[in-house]
Amino acid sequence: MDQPKKKERLTPEEQEKECLMRAGSHVVRKRSGKISEAFYKLPKPEDPERLALRYLTEDRRQGR
Repeated sequence: MDQPKKKERLTPEEQEKECLMRAGSHVVRKRSGKISEAFYKLPKPEDPERLALRYLTEDRRQGR
């Protein structure tokens, strides 16, 4: 008889993601990891204060 597989220890972030996926597909769905071509054709959101760039730059400086 085969032994049952041991469950891996998940990080808190992975546990939260698993919980959301079990809650239903309307919360979080597992995807292929590929971005569709349609995504790149969407208009960029307005960001007159350039906050997205500011936060991205800050994250990169902090090594995140």
